Amino acid sequence: MYTFLVTLHVLTAVLLIGPFALAPFLGNRAIRRHDADDTRDAARILARFAIGSLIVAALGIGALSLSREYSFRTPWVIISLTLYVIAMGVATGYTLPAIRQAAGVIGKGVLERPAAAAEGDGEAPPPTLAATATDLATKERLDNLAGRVAASGSLVFLLIVVITVLMVTRPFGR
Repeated sequence: MYTFLVTLHVLTAVLLIGPFALAPFLGNRAIRRHDADDTRDAARILARFAIGSLIVAALGIGALSLSREYSFRTPWVIISLTLYVIAMGVATGYTLPAIRQAAGVIGKGVLERPAAAAEGDGEAPPPTLAATATDLATKERLDNLAGRVAASGSLVFLLIVVITVLMVTRPFGR
């Protein structure tokens, strides 16, 4: 049963944690393109896979409870669980709200680009450099949100890498 649970734990980690770790980068890309639909999709992906990552944790805890070698007092287990809680907190408490805020700002349509002329209708409208203070403030807010998403997504990704290394190498004794 232990081997079965460890196998399920690793399989679900690959299938659920991978998209969870990459969703903030999808969100950042969508924010930079000012694509409200893709930004909302990235938020949905992050939220769903965050819930899915709880399955990974439950399987890991189940396997650990059946283990004869490791316990909840094993240092690498304590560190991994702590880092997992931090990663979940950052992703769901900081990254996800930032992506949702960005989707809301983009969805208001303030930063719409002028539509290109249809083929055969003539030339596309010339690019303009005029922007209102509201446009500039909105652009600055989106840039800040994109930065938050990129930085916090990178932190979550790094934490998941460290957790993976700890689980593979199992340092700090038994």
